[in-house]
Amino acid sequence: MKVLIVFNHPAPYKVNIFNEMAKYVDLTVLFERTKAKNRPQDFYVANKFNFTHFFLKDGYVFNEGSLSNGVRKFIKEHHDEYDQIVMNGYSHVAEIKAINYMKKHHISFSLLINGGIAKDKEFFLKRKFKSKMISSASFYMSPSSKSDDYLVAYGANKNRIYRYPYSNLSESELHVKHEDKVATRKDYNIPLDKTVFVNASQFIERKNNMQLLSIFNGRKEFLILIGQGNQQEQYEQFIAKNNMENVMIIPFKKKDELFRILRSCDVFITLAKEDIFGHTTLEALSCGLPVVSSNKVISSLEYIQNGKNGYIVDLNNKQEIVSAIENAPKISKDNTLDSIKNNTYESCGKRLADILIEENTK
Repeated sequence: MKVLIVFNHPAPYKVNIFNEMAKYVDLTVLFERTKAKNRPQDFYVANKFNFTHFFLKDGYVFNEGSLSNGVRKFIKEHHDEYDQIVMNGYSHVAEIKAINYMKKHHISFSLLINGGIAKDKEFFLKRKFKSKMISSASFYMSPSSKSDDYLVAYGANKNRIYRYPYSNLSESELHVKHEDKVATRKDYNIPLDKTVFVNASQFIERKNNMQLLSIFNGRKEFLILIGQGNQQEQYEQFIAKNNMENVMIIPFKKKDELFRILRSCDVFITLAKEDIFGHTTLEALSCGLPVVSSNKVISSLEYIQNGKNGYIVDLNNKQEIVSAIENAPKISKDNTLDSIKNNTYESCGKRLADILIEENTK
């Protein structure tokens, strides 16, 4: 069976999932650009493509948007070569052109989403546009119940939604031998006698790390922030002003090194104001870390069970956050690993392929 997927950029975790899908279907992926504007080139260096793929010419609107006519043109010229066409997005001009073309010419397509949050208050024209795009798909692939709700809120038929186990991990990464915590902590000058909390994210407003710093100000636990972004100087000024010796900033790290650091820590924490999925929740769980997360991170709502593998907290309830910080280190590592044992590239890729194969037989 021949499948075409239109995707924005070759994020390594997606490439790995596509590689798994290609074991079961004849897969072609049309990437709208070679990289996201806000991602370092190192983010992509390990990519290996075991499927047919094409790149459109880079042309950015904000970080990932595209005005290209290339997606519409590719589908116009090649749609009859594929049994299934899958769109990952619908909000960029390039994607809108393609979807409108397929609607006009009665070309069926499905929508594969990473996550989504339905807005309670939204400008009616924006909501109308989203509903028009989303309801145009013939079926949907969703990674969580909240994502299902998002699709239904914008016109999707709930009976046409398939669930798949989202992943950015391989089976081997779930079973890797954990490195010596002491050695890693010594390499990075992380205190050996402290309970260490870690956050890995972009240093941007939405990730809400200023609130995280504020809460850790004066606490005995140690906090590591891993990443980069336009708020780093603000973090550094806050840390210096408050003489916070219990905070360390580490620059962006490739996945293997990031996991090495995560495994040397005790708890992962994120107070993000919004995250349509949240890959780092799964990464942290795979490294044996309980997760303290805001209730705005979709992956955490799907996978975190209070007291078992972490805690979900309300950003407006400081005492709830503090209580979670104090209790999370007591959680068993076995619980965290068990909670995502089915969330691997292998299981995700096979499930997506099975969905497409099933739909193709109808």
